Amino acid sequence: MQLLKDHYKFRYNIKYNGDDILQMSPGKRGLVLLQIILHLSNAKHPILIDQPEDNLDNRTIFNNLNDFIKEKKNQRQIILVTHNANLVVSTDAEEVIVANQNGQDAGKVNEKYQFEYVTGSLENTFEDTYGKGILLQMGIREHVCDILEGGKEAFIYRERKYGFIS
Repeated sequence: MQLLKDHYKFRYNIKYNGDDILQMSPGKRGLVLLQIILHLSNAKHPILIDQPEDNLDNRTIFNNLNDFIKEKKNQRQIILVTHNANLVVSTDAEEVIVANQNGQDAGKVNEKYQFEYVTGSLENTFEDTYGKGILLQMGIREHVCDILEGGKEAFIYRERKYGFIS
């Protein structure tokens, strides 16, 4: 019976920038937990992160998630699955895989299969309107721009609207 009388209880609480983890939004909680896991891990194998930007606002993605991924990618390979092209560009991704599902967008037809992929660096840039299938009609940079801003026209419109060009 003495064994049951002498015991300790440990309670842990995680706070990040003054916020209690239980009070955080799901996105911020996910970011904090990702940081904890990667900071405590000594592993050197690649890590796959699926949509870390979910439930995060653009400012948090750019200021926190972006910087964290750029720092950690120097220590281990990070494979990031994302629909956010801003994250791809701002983290200086070395290799980008663009995927397309046939029938998702009008005029963006694949060459042969229901799902097709193209890969390359952000420096890969070209336009070939005669290419078979949407993925072969432009380079990685053009695909990222298309996904990032809705295409060149939308990008130019935003530049003018926000006064980024004269």
